[in-house]
Amino acid sequence: MTRAAQRRRATANAHKRPQPGWTLALGGLTLLALVAAAAGVYQLVLQPGRLPLRVIDVTGDFQRLRPVEIQRTVLATINGGFFTCDMQRLRGVVLAMPWVEDVSIRRVWPDRLSMAVTERVPLARWGDDALISVDGNVFRPSRLDEHADLVNLHGPQGSEQRVVEFYRAVAPAARARELQIRAVELDVRRHWWLRFDGGLTVSLGRRAVEQRLAQFFRVYPRLAAEPSRRPERVDMRYAHGFAVRWHAPDRGEPSLSISKSQGKV
Repeated sequence: MTRAAQRRRATANAHKRPQPGWTLALGGLTLLALVAAAAGVYQLVLQPGRLPLRVIDVTGDFQRLRPVEIQRTVLATINGGFFTCDMQRLRGVVLAMPWVEDVSIRRVWPDRLSMAVTERVPLARWGDDALISVDGNVFRPSRLDEHADLVNLHGPQGSEQRVVEFYRAVAPAARARELQIRAVELDVRRHWWLRFDGGLTVSLGRRAVEQRLAQFFRVYPRLAAEPSRRPERVDMRYAHGFAVRWHAPDRGEPSLSISKSQGKV
């Protein structure tokens, strides 16, 4: 092939080869088409009626909660599809149910919500109209009569954890002395009170409470051993002793005595 023929062939091939500018333009148009398609799909799935949530799975160890009630509450709250439902709102609605301690929610493709619910475990009654859980959270179920046998705890707002911790610290020592706690109160002056079965009330005050409590448990066996009378109220707020109000069934009237203890409380 002559050189002239080779040059003509090279020129023809050059005209057939795509030019850089056209290649970039074609790539840009393809990218724009893909973005537009993705945006269309995105807008489609975000429409309220698209990909509805049809199944609500509820798991947990329940004594008082009913999964069907949780499902009914969630279904009444859902305001979107698989991608658009407000998960924080759903969680808040479930947490507002009195017996729910915690809940986690996750989506399961294509139409399912999986919910793991933790039920509250009541520790005691709180005041006159509520219960308090083992975690120190106050809640108000619709009925309290079935919990009448629980210990009653009471304290100013914000003292819930403190009262629960105090009760848990006192309970083992009380059981060891066959004392059944009926109430623990932290009053507005921050004074501690204990009330036991049989009507016995113990005043611990607000200072040196642990030492006063230990002193009460030391002297209680002697008080309980009295043959003809039983203690009605014990006041431990003395530096070197305690005061006892006795209930005397034979006379029908209480009597008062003050005892000195060894050591300062």
